Amino acid sequence: MKPPLVPRALVAAVATQSDYECLAGDLCEEYSQRVESFGAAAADRWYWSQALRSVPTLLVLSRSDDSLVDSLKIGALVVATLVATILVGALANGALDSFFNGSYAPLWLHFAASWSIVLLAGYALAYLARRRSVRLAIGAALFFVAAFAIPSALGLSGRIYPLAWLLLLGTIPAMTAGASLGHVLRRL
Repeated sequence: MKPPLVPRALVAAVATQSDYECLAGDLCEEYSQRVESFGAAAADRWYWSQALRSVPTLLVLSRSDDSLVDSLKIGALVVATLVATILVGALANGALDSFFNGSYAPLWLHFAASWSIVLLAGYALAYLARRRSVRLAIGAALFFVAAFAIPSALGLSGRIYPLAWLLLLGTIPAMTAGASLGHVLRRL
């Protein structure tokens, strides 16, 4: 009997490869013992609790043995991904508006297109970086938000309106979801 899929996917999404192999093996072994001793429902509840408790620790304390060169490569990858995201987003929004004969496309369509592009960027980061991709996506999304918010707060660029804040802050869960999806699909 296998542990529940969703908590397994959650652990697979946030753990580094070396942490995942150890943790998944230990959790699966304990789960099997709990199924025999307490039944499947109790074992499922236990597995859920362990997966949820593990997420913060795995995000914060995962081992990193990257050299300076590897860290610089990952940084360049993040910057290139963010620049590509901005360019593709601008092209997509322009294409949406031109599709509506020069008038503006519905706002929800711009949001859906932008967040889909950011989700794909998170997936691309997970595929290209392979290690620490969820943490990397969260960091990239926060950097992305800061790149627009800080100049606006300092008066160096235009004011960010409430709907633009919603769009901007939505990049954090969208990019994280894309990276998580990439991680999970590779492992499960």
